[in-house]
Amino acid sequence: MSKYNKFISRDVNYMPKTLKGKMSLVYLCLVIITALIGYVSVINLYNINQTINNLVTNNYRSIHASSNMIEVIERQHTAVLHYLGGKKQKGASLFQENEEPAHQWYKIMCDNITESGEKELVENINLYYVAYTNQFTALRNLKNSSEDPVTFYNSKIVPVYTNLKSEIKKLSSMNEKAMIESKNHATKNSKKSMYTILVLSTVAVIGGFFISMFFTNKFLDPIYTLTQTVKLVKEGDLNQQANIPSKDEIGELAQEFNNMTKRLRQYELTTIEKLTAERNKSVLIVKNISEPLIVLDKSLRFNLVNSSFEDVFGTREGKILGRYFSEIVKNEELFECLSKIQNIAEEHYEKIIFIKLSEEDFYFNVILTKIKDINGLVTGFVIIFQNVTQFKQLEKIKTDFIATISHEFKTPLTSILMGTSLIMENNMGTLNERQKDIIETIHEDGQRLTTLVSDLLELTKIESGKSIFNFRECSLKNIIESSINPFYKRAEQKEIKLFFEPQEELPEIMADFEKITWVINNLISNALKYTEAGDEIRIDISSNSDSVCVSVKDTGIGIPTEYVEKIFDKYFQVKGYDLEVRGTGLGLAIVKEIIEAHGGRIWCESQPDHGSTFIFTLPYNLAA
Repeated sequence: MSKYNKFISRDVNYMPKTLKGKMSLVYLCLVIITALIGYVSVINLYNINQTINNLVTNNYRSIHASSNMIEVIERQHTAVLHYLGGKKQKGASLFQENEEPAHQWYKIMCDNITESGEKELVENINLYYVAYTNQFTALRNLKNSSEDPVTFYNSKIVPVYTNLKSEIKKLSSMNEKAMIESKNHATKNSKKSMYTILVLSTVAVIGGFFISMFFTNKFLDPIYTLTQTVKLVKEGDLNQQANIPSKDEIGELAQEFNNMTKRLRQYELTTIEKLTAERNKSVLIVKNISEPLIVLDKSLRFNLVNSSFEDVFGTREGKILGRYFSEIVKNEELFECLSKIQNIAEEHYEKIIFIKLSEEDFYFNVILTKIKDINGLVTGFVIIFQNVTQFKQLEKIKTDFIATISHEFKTPLTSILMGTSLIMENNMGTLNERQKDIIETIHEDGQRLTTLVSDLLELTKIESGKSIFNFRECSLKNIIESSINPFYKRAEQKEIKLFFEPQEELPEIMADFEKITWVINNLISNALKYTEAGDEIRIDISSNSDSVCVSVKDTGIGIPTEYVEKIFDKYFQVKGYDLEVRGTGLGLAIVKEIIEAHGGRIWCESQPDHGSTFIFTLPYNLAA
């Protein structure tokens, strides 16, 4: 093993084993660097503080003492001048008063000797001050001598006084110079300390950054490796292993992850075998379903077809797999159904479609179902073709039969109504009250049968596609107004309030004026039938970007919840209501057929004793 490898091995052995320990080591290094900077800063600040203390305390005290001592000596010199001027008592007294302050300031000078040569100056000041006081004493003793006091003052006292002040000023100048030097020294030290701290801080920041980066990368590299491995496993590659030799928490996590991928790989192999078996079983079941069935992907390309589809549509699975639906099945209506289920939220959609195959007519109830993944995204479609040709043929026979019977009934019913009308008008003799009741009953029953026959004929025409719709641009407001006018008198007779107050101008729609009028008439007639005196009926219109919405709302007896979804079924009548006149049970069924023929839809909202609201929509564009 090389020296480098030995060093690395030794470094690894000293490295903490846990991730927490490694991170603590990095933090400890940063704390030590910070502490070192703080220690150096404190030492430098202490030195600067000492220099400033010396500057302020020592030299300033000496300068202050010198200044005050000069003031004291000047006052004593003034006392000498008073003495010479004849004020001997005042001069002597003033001189003695300032001796004690002079000694005090001198003592401060003696106690604050800090500079080289300062001691000699202090001693000279002492000598000159002693000489000065002695000369003043000698001046006072001149009264017994013949020497002139002024001459003595000029020759003896003034030179001593001048030398004393000069020495004190020298002492003050020395301390002032020392203060300047101390100030320069303090400035120099502060700059040096600033540069030292700045250099240390820079080194600490750069060093700390590289140390943290080094250890961060060293600690995070295993995490990056593990992350990349997890991504590969997520994409389906279960053969991946995270090669992380460290023994910390990340190493333990990597080891557990490797164990997990091994178990997942074993589970996948087992699951694939089971899924393959289940898929084969499912495909076999689909293949043997008696009704044609196909599976498309989200792009409408064939993924799977069963044998029944191959037989009915005359094709083979191998020729159509991967091809688009529109290439194989040439039916525009069926393709529109596929487009519709792609654009709606419902998962299922079904519709009866006519398809011509091999010169034969077929009717299929096509059931389309969305295939979604676990995230709710559509991945394909399943289409089942239920052959309802026989049922359509039976329905056609039934419709033709009803139409024939209705036509056969219509002529004798017309004769019965005409006959009863003539009898009721007394054209054939006078009737007693009992005869009138019987004739009126026959007439009412004949009218009900006529209405039933008319409704049956209208319904059979619509269902068979023989009813002719005269679509043209028309105003929905005009339709409602022409429909509602005949009902105002009936509503007034029943003491019911009938409202229609359009709030906005609506664009014209493409519709059959007579058919929509019939719809409005039927809804208003039903509302009047199921309301009582004091109730209200309100007709409202609203609009959005692509359709108009009409609602007929009443405050009548309402409809039980279990019947709301059934009232549009043929021949259905709500039970439990005691009504004088019952309908045929076909009116709402015809209404629904007419609205749907216009591309709209109709529904009911109702609760018992809270009234009912019938709502239908009509698109502006008929193609919608």
